[in-house]
Formats: sequence, structure tokens, C-alpha cells
Amino acid sequence: MSKLVGAELPDELFRWLTDLEANAGKIIMICTVDENGWPHPAMLSCLEVVAKDQSNIRLAPYKDSSTTRNMRRNGKLAMMIIDERVAYYIKGTVEELQRDMDSSPHVSKLNLKVEQVLTDHVDEQLERGAYVAAPPTYRDPNLAMRIAEARVVLKELLD
Repeated sequence: MSKLVGAELPDELFRWLTDLEANAGKIIMICTVDENGWPHPAMLSCLEVVAKDQSNIRLAPYKDSSTTRNMRRNGKLAMMIIDERVAYYIKGTVEELQRDMDSSPHVSKLNLKVEQVLTDHVDEQLERGAYVAAPPTYRDPNLAMRIAEARVVLKELLD
């Protein structure tokens, strides 16, 4: 069962969202609402997301994706960050800051204003040893090169 944390990122989650090296191969699940009112799930890599501060998360999604169009249209986003033994759910309002990023013109610069953070932590008494064993990850044979590119994008996101 999830528990309300508050209206800003807790320290642990803020650090997670700023640690590119530790999370480079991990996936962040997001959900927008499409034009017909349906949930629209998608994935971003940690190379496309960074916390600016404890109230704002910057995103660099593909500028012409359905997900980005949904965020532009209704300004809502839910983000799921899942890692070993913990899951966070972040809800907020999205604003487009720049349609074409200078460092990567195929992505847009968006800001998620954090409005609600919930968490699922393991309750050892109830779960009796059950927990999330690993975060969702992906494989990229060019990950080292992508990390170098991401540093430039993430720096621009924070400007």
C-alpha cells in the first residue's frame, strides 16, 4: 500500500534523480492521459530526467512523441521510480520550457512541478521477506557514449 510522502521530493529520491552514474541503465516509467482520456504509459531512461530541486524535475522526451503531446495538451504527468526495495510515485503539472533543445534538437525541455509524492516501501512484518529485487533496466551497447551525450543534455535541462 502506498503512503503519501508530501509535495516535494524526499532527500533519498532527490539524490536518486541526480545520480547519473548509478542510474544510467535504469528506466523510469511515466503515465500521461491521451486525448480520449486513456492512461498512456511510456518509459524514459535516467539519461532523460534530472531533478532541478526538490520541487522540480526536468525531462527531455522526444518532442514529437504521443507522450510529449499529451503533456503539452493537459499538463499532467505521473512518474514511477522503482528500485531495489522501494517505489516512488510522483504526480505533477508539466510545462514546456523549450520545444527544441540546443544540445539535442529532437527532444523538448519540460519541467514537472512536483505536487504529490507517494512511496511503497517494504513492510517486513507484512511482506515476510518479499520486496522489489531490482529496478527495471535496459541494455545499450553504446551506454558509455550515451552517458557522455546525456551529461550535455542534463546540463542544459538544469539551466
